[in-house]
Formats: sequence, structure tokens, C-alpha cells
Amino acid sequence: MSMQQQPFSPPAAESGEAASCRRCGTCCLRGGPTLMVGDTALLVSGTLTLESLVCLRAGEWSRDDSRKALRPLEGERIKIAGPGGRVHPWRCLYYREGVGCGIYHQRPAQCSALFCMDTGPLEELLSKGRHMGRFAALNALKGGIPGFEGLSASLIAVLPDLVSAHEEQVSVREILELADRLGFYPAQGHGLAVERTAGHENPLEGREREQAVAELGEAARTDAAFRELCVERGGIPAAMLPFLLGRSIKDLLAEVGLKPSPGR
Repeated sequence: MSMQQQPFSPPAAESGEAASCRRCGTCCLRGGPTLMVGDTALLVSGTLTLESLVCLRAGEWSRDDSRKALRPLEGERIKIAGPGGRVHPWRCLYYREGVGCGIYHQRPAQCSALFCMDTGPLEELLSKGRHMGRFAALNALKGGIPGFEGLSASLIAVLPDLVSAHEEQVSVREILELADRLGFYPAQGHGLAVERTAGHENPLEGREREQAVAELGEAARTDAAFRELCVERGGIPAAMLPFLLGRSIKDLLAEVGLKPSPGR
């Protein structure tokens, strides 16, 4: 679950009403699911398209409701993206106001398991199931990517290498740990503690602080340049970048209160 997703409070059942899903849409408005390995078929069939997904990378701040805390993700997650905005920034893209889930009969595993009045099945899925990552998704789609039929087989084949190259150049974990040592981390909210990253007890000062600020600015520029090259020279659709490369470093830093300078 991403940092922005709000805590979930199930609607109260009416007096004498049996516990059952009323398809009220509350869970959809709070945020779409992250994908499990078992959801691969939804990608291959085109039920879920890559332009509707975003990668939450290892090291990003994320809600951990089991620990009632905000903490860095230990591994990456593939999540159905949200539309942004202030009210419900992570509302599921497949939710239709007044109608409900647009893919209800082919919905992801987490959606099938979630019942707000009994979260046990979802908790079991999350504890025992395997989360889908980008490499598993791309391996399943190596024969063709629904919604992007114009991509050549040779370009599809190099996408995993492109993901690896970006990870080597721009490490979210290292960047957000450095930001934390500068004193920039998520504000506590909704009754959640913040489990800060290793090394935050030794805040950077003086020359070290100046150097760290410069490094974060350079990381944001490197990330932006990499994305630009992917589109302009690599021929990769911009709509695919949130899945392939995750959210921009600029946006991740802005979430913790940092705005890198555009200059060099």
C-alpha cells in the first residue's frame, strides 16, 4: 500500500444485516490493489494494461497496516494507478462512480480476497502469496503487450535490461534514506508511527549536508533524463514509464517536502 492511501474504516452494517459485501466502493476509493503473481493472466489477456499500472519501488514510503506504521517498502509492488488529485488520489482506475468495479468478474486477487468486515482472507493472501514484480510481468508479456501492439519484439526483449539500468543509476532506497538523514521524511498521520530509515539518528550537517542536497538534485535530473531518452530515442510510450520506472524521483522527494533545483 502506498504512503498516500488512506486508512480503511469499513462501513457499519445495518441493524440485523448479515455481513456481506455491499459493493459500496469504499475500498476502491481508498486505493487500488497491488498485484500478486496469480494475477499474471489479467495482464496477458489485456484486462489490466501496463498504462494503468505503476511500480512502487523498494525503499518507497508505504503504509503497513499490520504494524500501524509508515515504513520503506522491502520489495517492489505493482499497483493499479490512481488519478491523482486531493480527494482520492489513489482511487482505482477501474472503479466507475455509481456503477462499481469495471472488471469485477476479472478483478485482481487482492480485490477478491478483501472483505472489509473480515480482513482475514486478505491478510492470509498477503502473508503467504507472492507479490508480482516488473520482471515477472515482463516475462509473461514477452510475446506481446496488450495495448501496445506497435512495440517490436526486439524492443520488448530489452525492457528488462532497461529496468535494471535505471535501478543501477537511480536507487530509490538510497535517495530516500539520504533525504531522511536531511530530516525529510513522511509526517505522522492517521495514528501511524513513522519507522525511519537506518542512519537517521546521525543527521547530516555542514558540508556533508550541502553535498547530500546536491546528490539528490543530481539524482532527480538523472531520472528525468533517463525517462526522456526512453521516449525520444528508445521509442517507449510515455504511458508505460510509471510501470517500467516507477514514479519520478522529483515526485517522491516532493512527498517528503523536498523540491530539487532544476539547475545543475
